[in-house]
Amino acid sequence: MSQQADYLALSKGARMHLKRTSDNQFYFRTSGQVKWIIWGVIALVCLLGSLLMSVVLDGIEQFFYIGTSVFLIFFTAFALGVRRHLVLDAAGRAIQLEKSWWGLGRSVQPQGALANQRAVVAPIAELSEGCLLEIAGQKYTIGSLDETRQLARFIHQYFAVPAFDRVSQWPEEIELQSQRETGSLNDADPEKVAHGSKSPLADSRAEYESSASITDAQTKYASVWDQRIFLKLALPFPVFLVLGVILSLLANKGGV
Repeated sequence: MSQQADYLALSKGARMHLKRTSDNQFYFRTSGQVKWIIWGVIALVCLLGSLLMSVVLDGIEQFFYIGTSVFLIFFTAFALGVRRHLVLDAAGRAIQLEKSWWGLGRSVQPQGALANQRAVVAPIAELSEGCLLEIAGQKYTIGSLDETRQLARFIHQYFAVPAFDRVSQWPEEIELQSQRETGSLNDADPEKVAHGSKSPLADSRAEYESSASITDAQTKYASVWDQRIFLKLALPFPVFLVLGVILSLLANKGGV
C-alpha cells in the first residue's frame, strides 16, 4: 500500500493528531499550541460578553467594556494564531519544531535526527482504557491499543523512528515492526498471539494494578492533579471576580 493509503487507513484519533499538509508533510501539534488554543477559546467567550456589555451600557461602564473588548480581540487573534508544529521531515531524516503565527514569520528549529527519537505506545495511568503515543517529549491520546500501535508502526515505516510497545508486557518495552515486516499495519503482534485470546491491554492493566497503585510516588505516570491543569484553567476567575467588584463600585457610585 502507498503512504497515502496507509495514512487514510489510520483511525480518526490518529489522523486528528498526525496532520498531513497539501505538500505531503506530516506534523503533530505540540502541547504549547494546544494551551494557546485553550486560552484563545476562553478569551473568545469573554469577548462575546464584553462586546454585548459595550453595546447595552453607557458612560464609564461602556468605555471600560470597549477597552476590554479591544484587548480581548488582540489577545484572541494572537492566541488562536500561534502555531507550534512538530514536523517529521522524511527527506532530511530529522524532526523539526516549526513556529509561526497564522503561518507568518515561520521559523524552523532542528530537534535531532528521526532515528534518535522514539515512538512509544504507553498506557494511560488515570484511565482503565485507551493508550497514548509518546514522541519527542510530547504525549498524544490516540484511542485503543490497536489504533495506537497502528500509528506507531506508520511512523516507524515511513520516518524510520524506532517504535515500541509498553502496554503488552508493561513495564517492559517491546519493539514494534513496520507494515512491511508484518504484512499489514493491523496484523496481530507475536506477543498477542502468544497470549491466546486474552487482550494484551487487559493483561497489562491487571499487572499494573497488582504491582503498584496509580498514586504510588514512584509511578512513572503523574496524576492529572499533579499537572495543575485545573489550577491553570481557574486563573481567569479571580480576575473576573475583581472586575465584578470594581464594576459594582462604579455602578453604586452616586447612590444608585
